[in-house]
Amino acid sequence: MQTRFLPAGLVWEVLLWTLALLGLYGASLYSYNLFHSLAEIFSIVIAGTLFTIAWNSRHLLDNNYLLFLGIGYLFVGGVDLIHTLAYKGMGVFPGYGPNLPTQLWIVARYLESVSLLLAPLFLKRPLNPYVALGCYTLVALLLVAAVFGGIFPDCFIEGSGLTLFKIGSEYLICIILVGALAFLLRKRREFHPGVVTLLGWSIVLTIAQELAFTLYVDVYGLFNMIGHFLKILAFYLIYKAIIETGLVTPYNLLFRNLKLSKEQVEAANQELRAFSYSVSHDLRAPLRSINGFSRILMEDYSEHLDFQAQTYLNHIRESVTRMSELIDALLVLSKVTRAEMRREEVDLSALAQAAAAELRQSDPERQVEFHLAEGLRASGDPGLLRSLLENLLGNAWKFTSKQNGAVIEFGAQLQPQDSPVFFVRDNGAGFDMKYASKLFTPFQRLHGPRDFPGAGIGLATVQRIVQRHGGRVWAEAAPQEGATFYFTLGQ
Repeated sequence: MQTRFLPAGLVWEVLLWTLALLGLYGASLYSYNLFHSLAEIFSIVIAGTLFTIAWNSRHLLDNNYLLFLGIGYLFVGGVDLIHTLAYKGMGVFPGYGPNLPTQLWIVARYLESVSLLLAPLFLKRPLNPYVALGCYTLVALLLVAAVFGGIFPDCFIEGSGLTLFKIGSEYLICIILVGALAFLLRKRREFHPGVVTLLGWSIVLTIAQELAFTLYVDVYGLFNMIGHFLKILAFYLIYKAIIETGLVTPYNLLFRNLKLSKEQVEAANQELRAFSYSVSHDLRAPLRSINGFSRILMEDYSEHLDFQAQTYLNHIRESVTRMSELIDALLVLSKVTRAEMRREEVDLSALAQAAAAELRQSDPERQVEFHLAEGLRASGDPGLLRSLLENLLGNAWKFTSKQNGAVIEFGAQLQPQDSPVFFVRDNGAGFDMKYASKLFTPFQRLHGPRDFPGAGIGLATVQRIVQRHGGRVWAEAAPQEGATFYFTLGQ
């Protein structure tokens, strides 16, 4: 009987999320404000990133669902930010009690639920993004002004708890969210099935979150904490459904119908270049904010934080670094996909020798034996083929790092009539062939990042380069017995 195992990536994802949630719970025991701030910062960053991607890809999509939702979440995140600063004990708005953040919470949830309800309307309808921005700005400013001006109804009275208005609003928001879920399911044919599933569960968790927030009597209470955990999970599912999916395969997975008319292709490439540039810069802005505020907490408040709290902050900064690396990797893959090609005779052996020399310089202490065949030449783009060999040899270098007597080989199997089959072979960690189909998928990893670091983009880059040359790439391996990657380059 064959034993089935969960994919390594899923196992790591579940493990990291378990540790993160346990860490947040630990933070709540140390300081509830620290827990609350971390939970809200997570959702604020997701909301801002959703807007960034929606706004910069608006010309690539033939429906406006994502654009409308992204604009809505920009203001949801903005009100959530004010809510976070106004929370009891933060001291940002002196003179206001816990009623203020509770009112702001209700404002943000109304904006969020109405946005989710109305977004499917724009699957087939035109949307002027500047008019939508103006309308959201006006509504959000009026609501926030009503809160600070004392016009908005009270939501929390210290000593007695939630008001009837607040509880009733939470139930009304749940009804709106149920309508949003029903509307989404009616329009499910317009989406990739996986996106509908993730969005649907996100709405379900948001409903559960709202129900939890009808039960607490203390802003530091248990049900308040449960509601924030549910909010984190709900926003993460939106990330999985739209942001992560849209970044990895923005053309054919997020929405099924893209503008691909013949007049298919140059305009789309220009938009992709602009989109990549915007992602590179706009996504880094919230990351810099998280990193900067985390550093301030470490430098200015370290005497108030115990070892565990400082560890959590270090984990946050490590995650920011990881996200930045993923953005860089995504841009590399995008550049390889759209770069212009020029074919000429290329000395592959010389490129392999140069790549091997750079690897040796990167870690002079390592003892690795290179066997690089001489005289191997092919027709192709010099820059792309250099990147191909750097990625394959770098991959072999990485996965032999724990191998005594590491050996890396580059050679070719010459065919009398067909084009030669080139290969890079190593005696490193190898992998199970039942997972071979995932090798060339962006961000898919068969080994944990603690064992072998990396962004999971190198082999995807190799595949794109080989395909652009009219060839194919495949691999053979066994666990702890090394791996061999084969590739052809067409004619």
